[in-house]
Amino acid sequence: MTEPTKTGGFFRVRGHTLEVMGRTFRLPSNRLARMAVGVLFVLGGIFSFLPVLGIWMLPLGLVILSIDIPAVRRMRRRSEVKWGRRRQRQRAMAATLPHRPRKFLRFRVPRFLSR
Repeated sequence: MTEPTKTGGFFRVRGHTLEVMGRTFRLPSNRLARMAVGVLFVLGGIFSFLPVLGIWMLPLGLVILSIDIPAVRRMRRRSEVKWGRRRQRQRAMAATLPHRPRKFLRFRVPRFLSR
């Protein structure tokens, strides 16, 4: 197991390897095989209503496809920049606001259950 990424992101693409949440996955070195894996993940994300498949497969498939398809790569990089700028803006706003301790959230029991 590798160390988590230092950039704070969820994934990192390096050549034919993909780091997701600190774990490294090697992808096939054959371009067609990599594209087939990416397409299968995207199709699995589309059929996320089935028990094993999930919506998590869709972005993972797009990240895998972004290695070989320039249009998908540009879309991924633009979204990374947009999310990075948004995160910086939120951190800057949080640093300027005064710190308020969070109140403990209490669960209010409905009347019909309190009998």
